[in-house]
Amino acid sequence: MCLTSDGGACIVGYSDQGSSQVYMARLGPNGDSLWTQLHGTAQSENAYAVALNSDEGFLVSGSRLQTGNQYDMLLMRTNAAGNLMWQRTYGSPWSDNPGFVSVHPDGGYVMAGGQRAIDNGPLFPTLLRLADDGDTLWTRLYENIDDRVFFAAPIVTWDGGYTVAGTANGPNSVVVGMLAHVDSAGTPVWRRTYQAHGAFPQYFYDVRRTLDGGYIMAGTAVDSMVVSQDAWLVKVDSFGCLVPGCQVFDGLEEQVTDLRDAVVVFPNPASGQATVRITLPEGPKSKNLRLALVTAEGKLVQEDAVASMAPTHVLDVTRCAPGLYFVHLLDGTRWLSGTKVVVE
Repeated sequence: MCLTSDGGACIVGYSDQGSSQVYMARLGPNGDSLWTQLHGTAQSENAYAVALNSDEGFLVSGSRLQTGNQYDMLLMRTNAAGNLMWQRTYGSPWSDNPGFVSVHPDGGYVMAGGQRAIDNGPLFPTLLRLADDGDTLWTRLYENIDDRVFFAAPIVTWDGGYTVAGTANGPNSVVVGMLAHVDSAGTPVWRRTYQAHGAFPQYFYDVRRTLDGGYIMAGTAVDSMVVSQDAWLVKVDSFGCLVPGCQVFDGLEEQVTDLRDAVVVFPNPASGQATVRITLPEGPKSKNLRLALVTAEGKLVQEDAVASMAPTHVLDVTRCAPGLYFVHLLDGTRWLSGTKVVVE
C-alpha cells in the first residue's frame, strides 16, 4: 500500500482468474473504491509493493512466472489512472524472489529482492538501482551464506545510501529478521539480525523510517511462551541498535529482542558505583557474558567480564563525566539486553 496526495491510497496484490494477475485498487480518503485495474499475461504475476511516483502514477513490484517455470522480479509503471505504461523483469536465469520498489528522490528507482547466483543455489539479498525507464544502472548481489532475501521496499537515507529489511539464517539455521545498510553504490556498511525466540522462525515484512532517525520493522514471530505466532515490531536507532551504542562492538551479529527487562541498573541516576541486576533464562547463562558502558555519543567507556551465574555486577562510574550512558549485556557475538543510566 502507498498513500496518495489526496489522502487516499493505492493497494496492490493479485487476482486469480485461472492464472494470477497484478491487482490494483485506488481508494479515496474514506476507503471508497475509485478504480481497480488488472495487469498481467498468460503467465502468473503477483504484486508485493507499490510506490507513488513523482507524476502521481504508480510503481508496482512483485514477481512473474516465466515460460521456463522460473520466477523473476517484476516492475510495472502505470499512470495516475492505473493504466500500464511499461513493465520489466529482472533477476538471474533461475527462479528468484519478488522485488520491492521505492522511488529514488534523485530520479529513477531502487528495488530490493532476492536472486540466485547458481542453478538450485541459495537465494541471496539483491539490490537494483534503476533509471526512470526501468533500465538497470547497477545490481548488487550480497552473497553472505547466512543471509536469505530482502523482503521490503528499501529506504533511501540522508547519506544517499539504502536501508533494507529481510531475513537471514540464525543459529541452528533458524530464520531471523535482518536489517542492512549500504552506501550509495550498494557497498555494505552494516548488517544486523534480530531474534525473538531461538527455536522458531521470525520474519520482517516491512521497514519504515521513524521521526527520531531510526527504523521500525514489522513482521511475525512466536511469543516467548511458545503459544502462538504474533505480530512482531522491532524499533531500532539509525545504526540498527535496540539500545544506542551497539555499533561500537566489533563482530556483533545478532540482537535478542525479548530480553529487554533482563538488565536493571540501580540507583539510577548513579554516582560512584551502580549495581546492575541481570536476569537471564538458562541458555545464555552458560556463555561468556560481558557488560559494557557506552556514552550517548557512541564511545565505549568500559567493558567487564561477568560471571555467568552472578545475579548482579557493580559498575564503577567514578571516572565517568556526568551525563547519559547506555549499558549493554553481550554474549559472544550476540547482544542480549541493555538499558540507560544517568551518571551524576
